[in-house]
Amino acid sequence: MTMTAPTRIGTPIVPRNKNDPTQSSTQVGRMYRDIESRYLDIKRNLRILFDQHLTGRERAANSEPGYIFCNNEDSPATLYQVNAGTYIYDMTAAQLADLLQRVQLILDDALLDGGSQNLWALEYVAAEYERGTQQAFTNLSVQSPIYEQQTTLQQLLSSTAYQNQVAAAYVSTYSDWLLESDRARGDLANVIADSIGRGINPKETARIISQRLDVSMARAKNMAQTEQVGALRKAQWQETDWARERLGLNTAVLWLSALKPTTRSWHAARHGKIYTTEEVEAFYAENGNRYYCYCSQIPVILDNSGKVINQGLMADLTEERIIFSSTKNNNL
Repeated sequence: MTMTAPTRIGTPIVPRNKNDPTQSSTQVGRMYRDIESRYLDIKRNLRILFDQHLTGRERAANSEPGYIFCNNEDSPATLYQVNAGTYIYDMTAAQLADLLQRVQLILDDALLDGGSQNLWALEYVAAEYERGTQQAFTNLSVQSPIYEQQTTLQQLLSSTAYQNQVAAAYVSTYSDWLLESDRARGDLANVIADSIGRGINPKETARIISQRLDVSMARAKNMAQTEQVGALRKAQWQETDWARERLGLNTAVLWLSALKPTTRSWHAARHGKIYTTEEVEAFYAENGNRYYCYCSQIPVILDNSGKVINQGLMADLTEERIIFSSTKNNNL
C-alpha cells in the first residue's frame, strides 16, 4: 500500500520593516503629494475668484472684535478671531449664490477630477489592491505547493471576483471624495457668508478660507491613507478566503502591528496573533480602528492543530509584542 506524504507547509513571509508592515509609506506619500498639489490649485483659483468678486469698500468706523465659528469633524470647533464691521461688500443674494456655486466647481474640478468612472484617486486605490493581491499570492505560494501549482497571478487579477472587488472599491472611493468636496463647500460657504454679512474684510476672509482648506486637506490625507492601506488589506483578506474556498487550504491571517509610537495599544496587542478574516473585518468596522492604521494582516496556512508551522517565528513576534508594550508603558 502506497502512503501519501503529508503536504509540507512553508513559513510565511514577514515584512522586515516593523514600523510599516503594509509597506505602504511610499505609495501613501505619493498620493499625499498629489493631494497637496490639488489643494494648492484650489487656493490659487479661489484667490483669483475672490479678487474678482469679493469687492466693495472699506468702512470708516471702529472695528468690532469677533469670531467666526467653524465645526470640525473629529475635534472641538475652531474659533477664528476677526475684525467685523470694517468692510461693505457690493454683493446681492443672487451674486452670493453664484459665487458659492463657482466655489463648488473649483472644489469639484480638483477633488472629483475624472468623475465617477475615472476619478484621479482610483488609480492609487487600484494599485494597492493589485499590490495586496500580489503579496498574498507570493506568500501563499511560498507556504503551499498546492497553491503554487494551481494558482497564477494573472488568473487572480483577471478573475470576476477580483474585478468585482475593485469595482466596489471604486464606488466607495468616489463616495468618500464626493463627501469631502461637499463638506469643504459647506465649510467655505459658512465662512464667506458670515464674512460678507458681518463686514469682515476680504484679506481676513481669504486667510480663514486658506486655513479651512488646510483642515479639509488633513481630512483628505487621512482618507487617502485609509483607502490605500484598506485596499491592500482587503485584497489580502480576499485571497486568504478564496484560497480556502478554491483549494480547501486551512487559511487564516497573521496580524502584524505597526510597532511605532503612534500605534494604539489595542492594535499593538494583536501583533503576532492569528485571526479569521471575519474577526479582522469586525475589528476595523468599529471605533474608528481603520483610520490612521498601518497594521498588516498576511495570509498564513495552519497545520492540523490550527497553528503556524514555524513556532519559532511566532515566538519572535510574541517577544516583539511584549517588548513594545513594556517600552510604551514605561514612556507614559
